[in-house]
Amino acid sequence: MRRTVRLGLSSLLLAVSVSGVCCAGSRNEPLVVVRNGKYGYIDHEGKVIIRPQFIWAEDFWHGLGTVYVCGRYVSIDSLGALFPLRIAVEGHLEPKKKGERFGFVDASGQFRIAPTFEEVLPFSDGFAAVRSGQKWGFIDTSGHVVIQPRFTAAFYFREGVATAELDSESGFVLIDTSGRVIADQLQYVDFIANGRVPAQHGEKSGYLDLAGKVAIPFVYDGVAAFSGGLAAVKKGEKWGYVNRDGDAVISPKFDHAGQFASGLAPARIGPYSGFIDKSGEFVFSLAFDQAPGFLAGDEESDLLIAPTDVSRFWTADRRFGYVNTTGRVIWGPIDGSPDHAPLSGWSAEDKKRSCEGVPESTRSIIAGFPDR
Repeated sequence: MRRTVRLGLSSLLLAVSVSGVCCAGSRNEPLVVVRNGKYGYIDHEGKVIIRPQFIWAEDFWHGLGTVYVCGRYVSIDSLGALFPLRIAVEGHLEPKKKGERFGFVDASGQFRIAPTFEEVLPFSDGFAAVRSGQKWGFIDTSGHVVIQPRFTAAFYFREGVATAELDSESGFVLIDTSGRVIADQLQYVDFIANGRVPAQHGEKSGYLDLAGKVAIPFVYDGVAAFSGGLAAVKKGEKWGYVNRDGDAVISPKFDHAGQFASGLAPARIGPYSGFIDKSGEFVFSLAFDQAPGFLAGDEESDLLIAPTDVSRFWTADRRFGYVNTTGRVIWGPIDGSPDHAPLSGWSAEDKKRSCEGVPESTRSIIAGFPDR
C-alpha cells in the first residue's frame, strides 16, 4: 500500500493517507471507483478497465494499484494482473514497523534504515521526521541524524523548510535544513509551495518566504497554499486569490475557493458551484459539496502538487463522481465513494468475502505470494 502519514497540520491533509482515498493517483493512471459495493477501476475517459469486483482498492501509483483479495493486500496492474504487494517504488524508501519500532525499507522489502524509532514520517525533500523517546528530529536517506531530536512534533520538509513544534504552548516554528528556527509563534502553517509559507500569527494570516521573513502581509482572515501560481485568501467572509507577490488577482467574492491546477479551481458563490479560471470566471458549473480540484501526486512523493485532468467530487447527499477539465462528468455521481481500508483491520468475515468469486487458480497464486 501507499505510505502512512501522521497528520498534524492542515497542510498534511494534502498528503496521501494510508488509503489514498482523498485524491486521484498520478496523472493518467487508472482511477478507483465503487459500484454496488465493489471496487474497480476506470480510465480518464470514464471507461471501466477493471470491473468492480474487490471489496477494497486504492488508486494507482507508478503503474500499480492495491486491492484486497483473499485476505491479502496485493498489487494490480492496468490489465488486472495481480502481483505480490509492492513495498516501495524503486529508488524510494518507505516506513515499516518491526515489533514496536519503525525503520525504512526499499523496494525489495529490506530494511535500509534499521527499525530503531518509536514513530516516523515518510521522506520528503530527502529528510524524514523521526521520534526517539519523546522528541522528534530528522534523518537523511542514509539514516544519519541530521537534526537532533528536540521537537515535540515535526513534519515534512518542502523547498528546504519544515514545520515543527518546540513545545505544546508556543505554537509552530519553521526550521531550515540545519534545524535552525527561522520563524516562531505561528498558530497555523499550511502547505509550503511556490516559495511561500501560508501561516497565521496572532489573529491574522499571511505568507512567509523560505527565509522566514514576511513575503505577503498578515492581513487576511484565512490563507491557503499556493498552487498553479495563485493562492486563495480570505477577507471577512469571502475568498479571493493573490499571486506570490501578494497582488490581488481575483477579488474576494467566493464562499469557497479551492486550489488551482490545470488552470482551474473549484469554487462556490452561494448555491452556485463549479470551476473557475484565473480570471475568476466560472468555466463550467458542477453541483458539488466537496471537490479537491485537478491535483494528483507528483512523481517524487505522494503529495498533491502535480496537475491532472480529472477531479473527484462529492454531492451534498454524498454521491461520488469524477469530472474532467472540460466539465464532462466521466463517472457518477452515484452512491459508492472510495473509502479507506478498515483502520482496525479486516474481520474474518471480510477475509472470506474478499475471496468470493475468485477462481481457484487465482486463489492459489495469491496464496503463494510472500507475506508483506
